[in-house]
Amino acid sequence: MSLSKRERNKIANRSAILDAARRCFLDQGYEAVTIRDVIRHSGLAAGTFYNYFPDKESLFRALAETQLTTLQDEIHAAREHAADFDSFFYESFLATFRQVRANPDFFQLMFQNERAVRSFYSDNLLSLLMQSLRADMQNAIVRGLLPELDVDMMTAITFGAAYEMARLIASQPRRSPEDCAAFVTRVFIRGFAPEQEVETRLIRAGSRLLQGAAR
Repeated sequence: MSLSKRERNKIANRSAILDAARRCFLDQGYEAVTIRDVIRHSGLAAGTFYNYFPDKESLFRALAETQLTTLQDEIHAAREHAADFDSFFYESFLATFRQVRANPDFFQLMFQNERAVRSFYSDNLLSLLMQSLRADMQNAIVRGLLPELDVDMMTAITFGAAYEMARLIASQPRRSPEDCAAFVTRVFIRGFAPEQEVETRLIRAGSRLLQGAAR
């Protein structure tokens, strides 16, 4: 069914407002931007603007929600398809970092306006990502992919690592999402010790276990 002219106009007006808001928030920062700035850049009348958004906060939320919902869906799907401990972390980190690389303007907007973003932390933006991560970890424990662990602490650590690595990738385009995902996964699984040292420790631990079993 084709859209009516009225419906097409509504979609076009909302898109114009969001595009203008994105430019303003990116150039000036959330705190400095006024509704008047957005209206001026959108080319629409003030009355038209208020038919779509009541205030600046709702406008910023609208910009963030669509992208973060897409991000959440992709990360959740990656964890759902994970076959083992390594892939649970690697694939979810990779999905996150690829989104950052594919949408640099959006993530630059988020990190440049971090104060505003964090004010939504306990509401429905970042908290959705946290809740999804926690639920996926609990499910992974049930599936036998992860050992019994403190889910709240692991959620905080994993989310923090992904958030800060996303910031790094957004600010340094030369960073590869695949390399970053592999690095963070390795740190999660093996720590910062060199590969050879990790292998030596595992061999020694195995020897001690064998010796104990032989006694």
